[in-house]
Amino acid sequence: MNASTALALPGGVTLVTPDPGAARAFYAGLLGWAYAGPAGGDPAHPGPAGGVTAYAGGTLAAELEHGAAPARWWPVFVAAADADAEAVRVAAGRAGARLDGRDVHDPLGGSFRVGAGTDVVTPGPGRPSWYEYMTTAPADADRFHADALGLRASAPPDAGDDSYALLLAAGRPVAGRLALPPPLAALLPTGWMVYFAVADPDAVAGRASGLGGRLLVPPRDVATGRVAALADPAGAVFTVIRPAPAPE
Repeated sequence: MNASTALALPGGVTLVTPDPGAARAFYAGLLGWAYAGPAGGDPAHPGPAGGVTAYAGGTLAAELEHGAAPARWWPVFVAAADADAEAVRVAAGRAGARLDGRDVHDPLGGSFRVGAGTDVVTPGPGRPSWYEYMTTAPADADRFHADALGLRASAPPDAGDDSYALLLAAGRPVAGRLALPPPLAALLPTGWMVYFAVADPDAVAGRASGLGGRLLVPPRDVATGRVAALADPAGAVFTVIRPAPAPE
């Protein structure tokens, strides 16, 4: 598959949750989201999958849908041109993925959605600002994403091993890939991790339990900024990040 077909990986996120009402309250309190769509996101109300759209500061942040438990990850969208969406699905299937409508379940245990014509979320406060694929099989993950999406894994210049790589589309970093060490592998499942930008990860992490969530990985400094991994009331895992300043 040609890397040019991966125009924006990922381009946004959707939470599939068994309790949309609890999810709405949690993320409103944690990230300040406001919503538009059927009241409560309940499937008894009209709307696709009982879904609602979340906004942070008036800007598109995410979609929420009603779905069966468990909700471990936020499914990410591979944003592609209309003409490329089916090619993405076909390439993923040939690379070993199981296809289920828009959902693509990769052979390592992760998943994503192909979103032809999907509005790409702009990074910013309270919104998805980075994405990483978490895995205990980095070589297999890199091979799948190259074959299925045309993404080339490239270790940062100062990396001493293959524990972390940038995923490049047409030479531009669009996501990362992290090889989970044993302590994190026991906490975080294989799949795409979404990073929501916040001003103060420590404060956000401190509010999570009071809103019904859980702190999985306490705030810490990494090369990309200060981060903390959390789970929402239904168990969906995500990370908040204060991005590191761009190098001058």
